[in-house]
Amino acid sequence: MTDTNSILYKIGQAVKSASEGGGGGSSPTDSYSEPTFTDGALTSLTTWTSDGGTKVSSKAFTYTSGNLTRVVEKDGSDATTLTKTLTYDSSGNLESVTKDYA
Repeated sequence: MTDTNSILYKIGQAVKSASEGGGGGSSPTDSYSEPTFTDGALTSLTTWTSDGGTKVSSKAFTYTSGNLTRVVEKDGSDATTLTKTLTYDSSGNLESVTKDYA
């Protein structure tokens, strides 16, 4: 069951709405993004050139207990990866974001 009042659901809907209009590249018309949702939460976002023939970038999102805990960003050829790890305090407040480039 999807909690339509959760912040993750609302963020996912905003991303979905924005991606339907194009954008994601250097101009609003040179690329478009395809979001993937699981149980109302955004789990991946792939950006393609406007003709759909070339992947520009991708992002994968991981959640733990409803909190976003990892974002893995890759370039179109998967040659460069940036992993962001998010940690939270016991109250659920964002405590830190670490970045690892590969």
